[in-house]
Amino acid sequence: MNSHTSPELDPSRAHINPLGLRSIDHIEFIVDNADEWADYHVQCMGMQKRAYGDESTGLKGRRAFVVGQGRVNFIFAEPQGDSPEANQLRAHFDKHGNGVKDIAFRVKNAANSLKTASESGATVVRDLDVQDGFQAGSIAAYGDTIHTFLERDRGAPFAPGYQNIPGGIEDSDIHFMMIDHVVANVEDMDQWCDYYRKIFGFDQLAHFNIDTGRSSLMSKVMKDNLGYIKLPINEPSSENSQIQLYLDDYKGPGVQHIALLTSNIITAISEMRSNGVDFLHVPDTYFEELPGRVGEIEEPLDKLQENGILVDRDRPDGYLLQLFTKPIFERPTLFYEVIQRKGNSDGFGEGNFQALFEAIEREQERRGLL
Repeated sequence: MNSHTSPELDPSRAHINPLGLRSIDHIEFIVDNADEWADYHVQCMGMQKRAYGDESTGLKGRRAFVVGQGRVNFIFAEPQGDSPEANQLRAHFDKHGNGVKDIAFRVKNAANSLKTASESGATVVRDLDVQDGFQAGSIAAYGDTIHTFLERDRGAPFAPGYQNIPGGIEDSDIHFMMIDHVVANVEDMDQWCDYYRKIFGFDQLAHFNIDTGRSSLMSKVMKDNLGYIKLPINEPSSENSQIQLYLDDYKGPGVQHIALLTSNIITAISEMRSNGVDFLHVPDTYFEELPGRVGEIEEPLDKLQENGILVDRDRPDGYLLQLFTKPIFERPTLFYEVIQRKGNSDGFGEGNFQALFEAIEREQERRGLL
């Protein structure tokens, strides 16, 4: 594996934020059963139900739950009724199975964001919708994925047609603070890197080439000017690459995984395991080599090995800890990453990528795909 911070990162462009992005507001999934997947994230991943909507509350063609923790918000939506809106959701599910439809961004001014994106060459797929305390519009991205730009007044419902659900007491040891990064699998990486550079003003943060000997891929990481929004983009560089298998299974480009930032990965992973979440297997031999590879760390090695947690030192004054779930849906497409950053870590576990992709290939081999 070869990796490097991109020489294309231009300090003179650090102030550029043409769309007025603030953060990732939420990620919307189209699923077969909104209740089932909302409950899974509550019971297994320590999240809480934050809002609900259906046709009776003003949502067109769908039933949906918002679940989340910290600044993480996921929508799980299923079609309801026989309207054009419901049929659009059914068409997405029929093609892709359960998966991500929308990566939505909180912005300073939704109208300006939509107008600027359109003038820069983006395709508008939903015109600006202005309702009490809420404005939003959407553009097309890779595959059938879209990006929504939204504004929400303080104290307003999550979105029109949703009713907020009063929060309970959070007593879980799973503490997710925010979405650390969202990874896309596409057929043409450079096309979409250029898209985020041109439309969003993003810069390239890093570039990886990964070769397991069995398959290979290339990845580039695009980020906003402040570094809070990070979007790695993968493409296959061999016919039997796991990225190509994803594209075949998902029937096109889409979100491969979502990384959730936690303040204590050991307790988070331990509780998630006890709740029934399945993680990729990390061989014991990995931990024999760990001290020599990453140097001194704060966490006890036996606790890391017990929970199968990977470690990578990406800079002298920082390292990260991470672990990846197995695919959560029936199609072996989307999975989660749990990540904790220590010190000034800003990497993506480049030193672990080889181990990760070899583990994924073992899963694919068990399914008879390799």
